[in-house]
Amino acid sequence: MTALVDTSVLAAAASRRDTLHAEAVSVVTENAEQRLVVPMTVFTETMCLIRARYGPDAQTTFWDGFSAAGIEVVSLDDAMLSAAREIERRYADTAYGFVDATLLAACESLRCARILSFDRRLAAYRPSFATALEVLP
Repeated sequence: MTALVDTSVLAAAASRRDTLHAEAVSVVTENAEQRLVVPMTVFTETMCLIRARYGPDAQTTFWDGFSAAGIEVVSLDDAMLSAAREIERRYADTAYGFVDATLLAACESLRCARILSFDRRLAAYRPSFATALEVLP
């Protein structure tokens, strides 16, 4: 089984000071036997967020840990970008931004209905291949 990982979980896992740190580490650990995937947009957003909040050393530490964890980063092609734009339009009332929409486009592309995220708005999305998304924790 595959699970996509969102910025909210990655950023919380990166900082022991984050109030959701333990929960983020727990959900990633509990799902470590699965194929964990992060779209390049999510990885980029996470790296920028960690650097802005905690500095370059924290970013380097996160990057090393991320690489060691074996989480797969997937690129977005033109079809996925087009799908993301359509998702953003169709779900305008949820205020999905660019990164959220690309995460959901990756769900469609990979046919993955499980997302590790603290962003409950993602559960409003209805994938074409499943009745609902499973948003954990």
